[in-house]
Amino acid sequence: MKVEYTYDKSLIELNETANGNDIEFSITLFDNELKNKLMKVRQYFDANRVLTDIHYYIHPNNHYQVIVRNDFYNEFIIQLFSQQLLKEIKWA
Repeated sequence: MKVEYTYDKSLIELNETANGNDIEFSITLFDNELKNKLMKVRQYFDANRVLTDIHYYIHPNNHYQVIVRNDFYNEFIIQLFSQQLLKEIKWA
């Protein structure tokens, strides 16, 4: 099943592309207060025992690169939604 999601384009820019067997997210935050929410997503994955679930890279100007292992894709989307970085998710 494919996941579709929406987000507020005035607050965040989000692009995803295939990266081998993984999915790479390019995330730019336009509101500094959203950094804490994205950090909570990272902390969620840091707390589990799987070291290769996501790789999280911080770039200048509130830009983030997150490489998500394919089998953790849905969980990553759900965590973005739970932190209100996404407005809506649905399975199509």
